[in-house]
Amino acid sequence: MNGQIDSKRIAKNIKDLRVKRNLTQEELADQVGYSRRHIIRLENYGTMNLDIVNIFARIFNVSAISILSG
Repeated sequence: MNGQIDSKRIAKNIKDLRVKRNLTQEELADQVGYSRRHIIRLENYGTMNLDIVNIFARIFNVSAISILSG
């Protein structure tokens, strides 16, 4: 990682993890306590804070670094 956060990469990484685990956006939304619309925004734009990244890391059983860097 080059020290910069790539929002589109984060968004793609989260979507890829969700798809790999055969989760719908609705199912993921239920697990994190967000609306499906919020998940759509996260997957499209990747705008989130580290708390959200950590939540996804726990759900997908990966490190936050792997979500941030791919």
